[in-house]
Amino acid sequence: MKHILIISMLFLMLLMPVASADIVKDLENDVDEYNANVDSVPSYLVSLLGDEVIKLVIVTDDGDEVYVKAVTEDASIVSFEEVDDDEDFDATMVVGANEFTIRSVLRSSDPLSEFIAAKDNGEIVVEPVGVTSTVKYTVASVVMDVTSLFGF
Repeated sequence: MKHILIISMLFLMLLMPVASADIVKDLENDVDEYNANVDSVPSYLVSLLGDEVIKLVIVTDDGDEVYVKAVTEDASIVSFEEVDDDEDFDATMVVGANEFTIRSVLRSSDPLSEFIAAKDNGEIVVEPVGVTSTVKYTVASVVMDVTSLFGF
């Protein structure tokens, strides 16, 4: 389990299948479900990655790019909104994926494994922004690798 970030928690907890054609609206609709289950997020991930400003870049099935700003506090999503591509909001990490991959994670019976596989295959790309985020990202990756060795 390499390089799991807070965005993986978003994908993990979104259990409702998506039905709408608009990926942003589908994700917005599932934020409450994620927040209701945030207690399931391991405490070490909450402390390492629970307070982030994430720029999510989604390439839609039509080939357009959609940008989302997601803000987390203590691992809960406190803000989730579509933004313009040139909007500067001091993101602490940038996550990129295509719509098909996001929907595959959301529909999966095991979203964590699906997310990890997509990340390992390069279908989901996570880039920390700045020194602090890079350090947190590196620590989180090491913690996830160690815990996976022990089956946690």
